[in-house]
This record gives sequence, C-alpha cells and structure tokens, in this order.
Amino acid sequence: MSQAPRPLHKRLAFDLSEGQVLDGPRRYLIMRADVLMGAFAKLDPEPRRLALQALGASVTDHGSDSVRAYLTEVGADALLQTMVTASASLGWGVWSFRRLPDQLWLEVRNSPFAAGTPNSTDPVCTPIVGMLRAVAQALWSEPADVVEWVCACQGQAGVEGICRFQARTRLPKSPSTGPQTL
Repeated sequence: MSQAPRPLHKRLAFDLSEGQVLDGPRRYLIMRADVLMGAFAKLDPEPRRLALQALGASVTDHGSDSVRAYLTEVGADALLQTMVTASASLGWGVWSFRRLPDQLWLEVRNSPFAAGTPNSTDPVCTPIVGMLRAVAQALWSEPADVVEWVCACQGQAGVEGICRFQARTRLPKSPSTGPQTL
C-alpha cells in the first residue's frame, strides 16, 4: 500500500465562500460538544436513548464512507492507526485500539461526547460506537456489534476521562464476561 495519508486536520479545506469544511467530497461540521450533547440532555430518558442510538447508526452509515476510503488508501494493517489520527484530528479524543482475531477493543481518552455530558447513568458516546462499528465491519467484511462498556460521563463508573468499547462479529445477548481493560 501507499504511504499513510496526510492527517485529516491537514487535509480539511475551509471553503469560506461556500461556508463549508471539506475532506474531498465529505463535508464536516465544527460544533461545540456541549451544544450537541446538551440537546440530548433536554430529552426525557427514552427519547434520549433512541436519539443517541439514531446518531450512532447514522455515524455507522455515513462514517463507513470515510472508513472505506481510508481502507483503500492505507490497507487493513494501517487502518487502525489511520483512525487514531483521524479521530484526534476531528476532536473525537485520543483513541487506542487492541485487536484480537474476533474482537476489537477501543479505549478513548477525552471523548467530546462524554465531556459534553456532565453526568449520566448510561454511556453517551454513540457516535464512537457507530464509527467503531464501521471500522470493525470494514476489517471483518461482516456485521459487527459494538458495546460501550464504560463512559467517562458516568461519574464513579467512569474512569478518569476514559471510555471503553468492544466490537465483536457476534455479541452474545448476555455477555458472560464483563468489561476488560485495554
């Protein structure tokens, strides 16, 4: 494969005459995390859960385009490092992967979604869940299930600004093992 692409933050084109930020054909939006997550905080619990799930599903659907472009450009071996760099470029925190044959673990320090949510009993990083699903599906060429085991916004349940995720090709209905540390 060719060399690693330029970091996303160096590729973004700020087209001021059209009021847009682009990476090739993909348009991005710069928004404060507290504004985005504050909208979800104004919803009752069940509509909030559904809206967050919809956001994660949308990230999977549309983020898959970026993941496929990266996969074509850098190959499977460099995809995870490319995602680490791209996530940092977009302000999605500091990502760290651990890859196993049937699992992909992701640890995120300083998630903007958790940071934009003062506290919650439930994980809120569904955009990261959606992107991890897109990455796992690209690597495995089959559907993947993703769980956020712990979110930094969960107060004592959160671990000093760390969120932990797991992707599997087939996630059991009732996981027999609890969260693992990266």
